Amino acid sequence: MKTLGLLAVGQSPRTDYVPVISSFTGPSVRIVEKGVLDGLDRAQMSALAPLSPQEHPVVTRLADGSSVTMSKAEMSGIVNDKLREFARSGVDLAVLMCTGDFQGIVCPEGLHMLYGKDIIDGCVRAAVPAGSRLGVLVPLASQEAFSGRKFFDMGYDAVTAHASPYGSMEEIEKAASAFRGCFAVILHCMGYVRRHRKAVAEISGAMVLEANALVGHVCSELLSS
Repeated sequence: MKTLGLLAVGQSPRTDYVPVISSFTGPSVRIVEKGVLDGLDRAQMSALAPLSPQEHPVVTRLADGSSVTMSKAEMSGIVNDKLREFARSGVDLAVLMCTGDFQGIVCPEGLHMLYGKDIIDGCVRAAVPAGSRLGVLVPLASQEAFSGRKFFDMGYDAVTAHASPYGSMEEIEKAASAFRGCFAVILHCMGYVRRHRKAVAEISGAMVLEANALVGHVCSELLSS
């Protein structure tokens, strides 16, 4: 049996997206989880909060179902620690479960590691023709400008909206209305799951790419027997 290590930028277990990924990888793949914030109390997490309003933060889920906004730069050292733990435990494949870009990450020797961001960006490029109108759903209003510019630079007519995957479905549905007329929509956070995808697809009328499902597809091809 192959082992897939999923590194959440919040806390484990992730009861939201792990069932989605396991539905693709199946019973032949054992999933083990680690979280960057595992074992930290609120005071310790506060020390990892964004230092500047200009920073592009990450929103992530805690084990109790609540969410926090964190600094990717402040978390990079812990990410490297967790990757070394995966390497020592001998996982066959590890994935950093974030759609954002982390700087200063060092993949340990011998660890086969995938970046969630690379999977998502690659799938968008492969599935959505350049020049298309692309909807980009992000958790925070402060993430819209950065993510819109990123996909514009990738060659898309980017339309952004925000709604937290850890909030209400009403917020998701309201945001989805911004994507009417789009060729496709990318749910640009690992926390968006099947119910979010369904709502956005029904309201926008566009094709919808769900980040964690794309990870599941790729991991299934690499690991499933």
